[in-house]
Amino acid sequence: MDNDAAYKRLEAWREDAGSVAVLTDIDGVLAPIVPTPNMSEVSEELRGILRELGEKYLLVAGISGRKTEDARDLIGLDEVVYFGNHGFEILRDGEVEVVPEALPFYERVQELESRAKEELEPQGAFIEEKGITASIHYRNAPPEVGERSVEFVKAEGDRLGLRITVGRGVVEARPPIRADKGTAVRTLVEEYRPRKAMFIGDDTTDLDAFRELEKLREEGLLDEILRIGVESDEGPPEIVTEADLVIDGAENVPDVFRRLL
Repeated sequence: MDNDAAYKRLEAWREDAGSVAVLTDIDGVLAPIVPTPNMSEVSEELRGILRELGEKYLLVAGISGRKTEDARDLIGLDEVVYFGNHGFEILRDGEVEVVPEALPFYERVQELESRAKEELEPQGAFIEEKGITASIHYRNAPPEVGERSVEFVKAEGDRLGLRITVGRGVVEARPPIRADKGTAVRTLVEEYRPRKAMFIGDDTTDLDAFRELEKLREEGLLDEILRIGVESDEGPPEIVTEADLVIDGAENVPDVFRRLL
């Protein structure tokens, strides 16, 4: 699908907003990528657009690698559903629920996080405390610290039986069960029953959401999908090649949402 056809589909969805799920990553999409997660901000303009979408559409959800409460604090809207920690947590009625199968791995994740603080923080890495997953950021550290961080976390992950993924300036550890942005998308589609759904992403972990949308369409749970890739110098090439619509940088994301209004 070329960009023109994708935009036409997006605009046609305005007539059927009650059957559409608007799903999006947060960092690198709603908030620009910054040296550390606590520096992130969602603009007031974009927050206003998301509020309008939440009032009009069946579902607006932020699916993030952040802790669920952090995602909620960053966007700050009750009209949005929050799925955090790469699909391991969802915020419902003010309470965070962790996927039950992940809980036995909590202490192992904490052990890795503690070891990373001892080993990597003195070298300039930033360890983000996230509970059921751990994120070691090296975006604003020298390249050799990034290499050391990935090497160290992979070795510790192997020792502790955890799943390790590498993203834009970050290496992450999580329980070795299937919980990712794809499972989060499936959970939301099965629960809210939209007939059309879109996902906007910019990084490797967002590809799980792209691929799950395709599966849901093949299974007949969705009639139409849109996979929207935010192109950047640091993002994986698949974000462009697997997307139905490609936009150049997070600064152009508000325009996509405006077309839905």
